[in-house]
Amino acid sequence: MTTQIEVAEGTPADRPFTVAHHRALVIGSRTAMLMLLIAALAVLGLGIFALIRGDGPEVEGILRTLFGKVFAVVAGSMAAVLGIPAAIGLAAMSGANTEGAVPALGATPRRFIVAAALITVGIAAISVVLDGTSSLLVNLGLLGLVALMLLGLAGAVSFSPHRWRATLAAIALVLAALGTLWVTFAVGR
Repeated sequence: MTTQIEVAEGTPADRPFTVAHHRALVIGSRTAMLMLLIAALAVLGLGIFALIRGDGPEVEGILRTLFGKVFAVVAGSMAAVLGIPAAIGLAAMSGANTEGAVPALGATPRRFIVAAALITVGIAAISVVLDGTSSLLVNLGLLGLVALMLLGLAGAVSFSPHRWRATLAAIALVLAALGTLWVTFAVGR
């Protein structure tokens, strides 16, 4: 004896996953972008603090002073690398949860971008497992930053109702993916 469960038309079982869980996916993408933006501001703040605090040259402190200045430059660069894509992603996500919001880009470009993000995160994860540093915390932190950026931007591209903002987010995602792959293959070897 078999029983059939009838599903009312329009229930989540009939709709694709991204349509059924649109609101949750948008919130997840926004959260990822916001976390990246906060991380960028924190790193920038640490860099500014290192630059302002810089101790005067001492016999034993010259390396610490030099490191403080170098750290400020590296921190500013890292803040830009994290913050600019995050700001682009957040701008692209504006209005994504409003009633009747429709993604601006077609289904094929959105699928391509999501696939590129997932593949890049997968390659980065494999690279971290095989060739990562000896510190598990550093490995997980780097992988987390890559995943937050790429998957957050993929969500921004997938759900943005603004054509130019979605296109800019797609460009940012491609650049971030290429940078990740470059670091993975060229610098990591």
